[in-house]
Amino acid sequence: MKKIFLAVIALLILFFIAYQPKIYVGTEKSSIAVINAEENLPLTIKFIHSVQKTPVIEELEYKNGEFVLLRTKYKSQGVGLPFDAADGKFYRDGDWFIFDDMNRRFKNLELRTGKGTQLKIILDGREYELYKLFPVGTKIIVRSF
Repeated sequence: MKKIFLAVIALLILFFIAYQPKIYVGTEKSSIAVINAEENLPLTIKFIHSVQKTPVIEELEYKNGEFVLLRTKYKSQGVGLPFDAADGKFYRDGDWFIFDDMNRRFKNLELRTGKGTQLKIILDGREYELYKLFPVGTKIIVRSF
């Protein structure tokens, strides 16, 4: 009995040592990606702003079990886009307005496909055109487990 108990404990220890957190991308009902959640893994969200009708790029990294928004790039200022100096370091690079060093943390991300927004994410070097995979209004979840 003692040997069985020690074997179970050893297996549990091995499981926790070998366990690799995952990142899930999908809806409540279906997944489109489940990948290893490597520390500092980049995640990029691209979309067309619903009001300005110009591109927006949000660059994040997976750190310590959270998604960290590093920077936002956009081509026109307006509703729903960062503008306050407290949000990070603001500068312009050609046609792009850039907010860098934002360091906003999110446990999970919830995105929605929208009409004409062309929502995409790039994760682990692969681009997912969410607007082509799901109908307008679909909630997309990005979470780690």
